[in-house]
Amino acid sequence: MITAAPDETTLVITRLFDASPARVFDAWLEREEWQAWIGPEGINCEVPLLEPRVGGRYRVTMRMSSGDTIPVAGVFKVIDRPTTLAFTWGWDGDPSRESLVTLTFARKGKQTELTLRQEGLGSIENRIGHDKGWRSALNKLDRYVAAATLATGTS
Repeated sequence: MITAAPDETTLVITRLFDASPARVFDAWLEREEWQAWIGPEGINCEVPLLEPRVGGRYRVTMRMSSGDTIPVAGVFKVIDRPTTLAFTWGWDGDPSRESLVTLTFARKGKQTELTLRQEGLGSIENRIGHDKGWRSALNKLDRYVAAATLATGTS
């Protein structure tokens, strides 16, 4: 694996959601909600630990169709509802694979613009893999908040 400059390995994704910033933000910090959509499409995830406070930890177990599991864990660094959320992201028990995810939530009319920035990925290949995974997970989040908005009649 060839390493690259930090700006080449930093992932940035911007996405619009048809819901309020608070609604999209909360989907990241309520265990049942996060569990409903986190992880790429086709991968089932469990969230056995979620401590939504600065310094709190989380754990996500991604269950692949092959039967393999990917244990992801991290610590919340910033929780400023409903504008900013930051947490470490990495393989549970392997600090060498830890990165920092920073999410910003901005109102754009009746929508929310979510910007996901992931730093510390170490290589272009790792950035590309995380880009694919996060885009797929954000597709699931989009469907999740749309369904929740329809069910409650609020955004």
